[in-house]
Amino acid sequence: MVSLLCNPLATVEQLASSPSQADGVPMDLETSLRWAGCTLIQSAGILLQLPQKTIATSAILFQRFYLLSSLRSFALLDTVHASLYLSSKLTEHPTKPRDIINVTSYLLLTPSPSPISPPPGKTDPPSTPESYYVPESTYYAQRTRLLAAETSILKSCGFQTHASLPYTLCINYLQSLSALSGDVVRRSFGHLTDALLSPSLLYLTHQPNALAVAAAYLACRECGVKLPGGWWEVFDVEREELGFLVVGMRGVAQFVDEQVKVWRGRGEGIPWGLEEVDMCLERRRVMDEAMQA
Repeated sequence: MVSLLCNPLATVEQLASSPSQADGVPMDLETSLRWAGCTLIQSAGILLQLPQKTIATSAILFQRFYLLSSLRSFALLDTVHASLYLSSKLTEHPTKPRDIINVTSYLLLTPSPSPISPPPGKTDPPSTPESYYVPESTYYAQRTRLLAAETSILKSCGFQTHASLPYTLCINYLQSLSALSGDVVRRSFGHLTDALLSPSLLYLTHQPNALAVAAAYLACRECGVKLPGGWWEVFDVEREELGFLVVGMRGVAQFVDEQVKVWRGRGEGIPWGLEEVDMCLERRRVMDEAMQA
């Protein structure tokens, strides 16, 4: 029987060579598109007023799917829509496809605090509130692709949609260490949420208890809370694993800053569709040939 506190983890073979890389997508582009998808999920989830449990589950399903499928076979935007739609049902906060599509369309076309939105001045905001909604023809086409992508996610994952999250564990650990305070909890949750964007796929390579311990460790250090020596071993986490997770979580902010600079410096923007991915790869090929000539 599988424990409800454990998640299925990625294998070494899956991490070494993904279907996207086998399809000709460079590793750096794949990592960047994974970040873009998870960022759009986080931003859309906030505007849809979904709980963090739903948002985190959606990001995990999204990452699992592209560990098993190629970015050249399934459009990034369709998978984002399907992941949000599926996770909203799994976590008992069902959301209409129309709401998901309208919100993502707003984020991708209108300047906002989200890193994947266009910067101010690059696009003209709609003149009326109704202009934010996608046309009916666009909505029905995207809804059809959403439902098809949802089916693909379920098939690829073998209908294994369980995702145990570390947030509750983190609170329990802090309470048992007598380190439970509002500031520590906020910082811990911040690190756990940032880890969803990690290029190291921390949620696919480590169990929730290890993630919770690493977030608590960082938060307590930042708040100056002293903890007993070797306390992480009580929660079945080795020192080497803790060190790796701490480095991974602390590096997310720099990684996000780099991605924002990369994509906002390019005129073509993030390739959310299959044709856009192919065009991006073709531009890279031409540039590489020009540099070698």
